[in-house]
Amino acid sequence: MSDQQNLLDHLEEIKAVSEEKIVYCDMPYKVFIDEAEGLHTRASIDLPLLSPYNLTSEKLVRLLSLIGALRTAQSNWESQKTDKQKAIDTWEKEAPAMIEFRDDLIAHMEFAYRSRPDLLDRLNEIKEGNSRADTVQDLASLSVLGKENPELLSNINFDMEWLQTSADMADRMGGLLGEINGRMYFEDELKLTRDKAYTLCKDVVDEVRSYGKFVFRKDADKRKAYSSKYSRERLAAYRKAKATEENAN
Repeated sequence: MSDQQNLLDHLEEIKAVSEEKIVYCDMPYKVFIDEAEGLHTRASIDLPLLSPYNLTSEKLVRLLSLIGALRTAQSNWESQKTDKQKAIDTWEKEAPAMIEFRDDLIAHMEFAYRSRPDLLDRLNEIKEGNSRADTVQDLASLSVLGKENPELLSNINFDMEWLQTSADMADRMGGLLGEINGRMYFEDELKLTRDKAYTLCKDVVDEVRSYGKFVFRKDADKRKAYSSKYSRERLAAYRKAKATEENAN
């Protein structure tokens, strides 16, 4: 069965997890998933020794399917996050030129319309606000204002093609801004699905580990297989750093 199908199979159960019960991952998700798969393999091999204590094969099947669901949920969130970041990167790259172009348009229009208080008032209204959305709207509004009042612009040899450029730029940058803002909600939903999938998966991981730690409590090597290598190494690094700090003092 595919990871995508695993996610679909568990989707209702994942959605049913309340936000208050969400457990957050304290290690990279790839590490957790890799360790969970290793745990599944280890427990499957040891099942004859674990099953007398009521660890069932069905529990291991559930673990494997939840691992697949989590992997897909994480991939979906990473993909959405990557697409949004691309849009942000493009915006940040192109925004300076857009702002400079808008400011040039305003400067030309303020000079061309200097004897028209009504048009200057419209320009002042357009200049209000400094958000990204305001900048996009400025370009669209400046294009309209210029096309409605071209004669005074012509008198200063204004390049009328700038007005269409302004409209086109507003469309492009507005679409880009929509990509950024429009993905915020979806990213939250995808992240929530990922976090809930992790919560369900971790619950089974913890249960399987508890069986292994009990059954192999007198076998240090096997018992170690039922704990997180990442957590052990992080704890060891912390203790080492702490000891070094204490010795230095």
